[in-house]
Amino acid sequence: MRTIEEVLEAGWPARYVHPEWREVHPWLAQGTTAAGDDCDLRLFGELPSNRVLMRWERLREVTAAEEVVHSRQVHGGRVLRHGTAGASGIRLAGEADGHVTAVPGILLTVAVADCVPISIVDPTTRSIGLLHAGWRGLVAGIVERGVESLMEAGSRPDDLYVHAGPSICGQCYEVGAEVHEALGLSDPGGPQPVDLARVVGERAGNAGVLAERMTRSAHCTRCGPQWFYSHRAGADGRQVGYLVVRADRRAP
Repeated sequence: MRTIEEVLEAGWPARYVHPEWREVHPWLAQGTTAAGDDCDLRLFGELPSNRVLMRWERLREVTAAEEVVHSRQVHGGRVLRHGTAGASGIRLAGEADGHVTAVPGILLTVAVADCVPISIVDPTTRSIGLLHAGWRGLVAGIVERGVESLMEAGSRPDDLYVHAGPSICGQCYEVGAEVHEALGLSDPGGPQPVDLARVVGERAGNAGVLAERMTRSAHCTRCGPQWFYSHRAGADGRQVGYLVVRADRRAP
C-alpha cells in the first residue's frame, strides 16, 4: 500500500484527512479526529455522557452531516448497511465493526485507539464503507465483509478505493505467535510485531481491490510525532474515523 501523509488541520476536531481524496472527491468528507482536550469521543467509557454527546454533535456539524451512525464495536466481522437517513442526531446501531451506505448525509463512524479505521469509497456509485479492524476483526473477515457489502449494493471491487487511517505501526505492535498464525502469517517462533495496515491491504487485494487504489496513513498512533489515543501506550480515550457522502457541499 502506498503511504500518504494525511493533512493535519487546525480547529476542533483537529483531523487527519486523505489529501488526494479531498481534491478528487469533493462530494466526500473523510478523516480521523485527533487526541487532546475535548477530543475524547468514546461513548462507552466513564466520561459524562452529556459532555461526550456535545463533542459528537460538533463533529456532525463540522462535517455538515444530517445523522451520525455509530455502534458498540466487538472486534468482529459484522457490517451494517444504512439505506435511509433517520432523524437528525446520533444513531447507535447494533453491535458491529463496519458500516456501509450510499445515502448522503449519513456520517459513518468507528472509534479507534491503535486499531485501523478503514475507509472504502466507490466514486462510481458514491457508496462508502467504514470499518474498524484490529487483529481479531481481520481474522473475523471484516475487510472481506466490507467489500462484499458494497458489492451487494452494486459496487465492483476494481472500482473501490481503500485507505487505512492512523493506527499502530508494524514496529510498535508486537503480538504472540498465535496472532500471526490466526492472521495466516508464518509462525515467527515467538512474539514479533505485526503490521495491521499491511494485512488490511493484502486482504483487500485478495477481495479484488486494485493495489494502486490502496493507501495507508503515515501516522502511528503510538510512536508518531502527532499525539493520538493509543491503547498500547495506556491511553483511555478514543479518536474517531469518519466518512460521509456530503449532503451539504459547504462541508470542509
